[in-house]
Amino acid sequence: MDISGWPRPSENELPEMYQDIDNMVFTAEKELRNHFRVTNKNGEERIQFGEATTEDFLQAIDADHQAMIALFQKIAGLPDREFERQYGVRGVGSRFRDRKTSLIGVDGAERFAEALNELMPESLGMETVLYSFYKAWEGDQRRFYRMRYETEFLEFLEENEYRAWKGNSLPGEPDIVIPESDPYEVIGEIRVIQQKDKQKRFKEFRTEAHEAHGNFEDIKFVVVANLGQQYIEDHGRETVRSEITKDGTSEIDGVFFHDERDEVLDQLEEWGVSKNPQQSLDTLE
Repeated sequence: MDISGWPRPSENELPEMYQDIDNMVFTAEKELRNHFRVTNKNGEERIQFGEATTEDFLQAIDADHQAMIALFQKIAGLPDREFERQYGVRGVGSRFRDRKTSLIGVDGAERFAEALNELMPESLGMETVLYSFYKAWEGDQRRFYRMRYETEFLEFLEENEYRAWKGNSLPGEPDIVIPESDPYEVIGEIRVIQQKDKQKRFKEFRTEAHEAHGNFEDIKFVVVANLGQQYIEDHGRETVRSEITKDGTSEIDGVFFHDERDEVLDQLEEWGVSKNPQQSLDTLE
């Protein structure tokens, strides 16, 4: 099935998330076709769940634990808490989606298959099932991928030989600290910003910059702001940058957006920020 035209509102911001979701949908379609009869009437493909047995559902979720358990939880309305409440089995998704061994003969998985056999409708359109799964999974994963953004950015700096870490033990608890030990050269904050909160977050950046310059000598304070591609395109990069820095009157030394990682590296090099000697040696080797 061609899903390239399905809406991806956050694709520019979270491309890896959509790649992962696409892969889940491709896998789900393959296993649905492998384990259930699919009919075609007037150009619409329909999955005949009513003809399936509990064993068919069990074999389907065993074929790919992650994709198929996630799909059936969404389509049947059985997230972990609801399944536990109704059937007394704890953590079907959290326990079984990443399991490496077979689910055949596993009590909780077999109870889940029995429940699906009871609850799934006689038939559903293939595209309806996959699209519903796609959008439901997108809604769940968007939050988790944004939570991972901070860690991924620090890993990016590490990959480019900067010893970047989260300063939970330092005044202000900055999200970015470079280098590993005092004297520090760069202090910064990373935020995924919802538009309704942007003025509050911009003000927080300016306050944090002022405090950082008071707490640490000779540092550069940077902001990594993930506002989403559309907001940046609608308002203009330099306009938003000026809005964050209050027209350059704040103590923020650099503002970078989610797609400006290379620009961060260029700025760190221009400032002469220290790289990790060991990492540099490893790269040479």
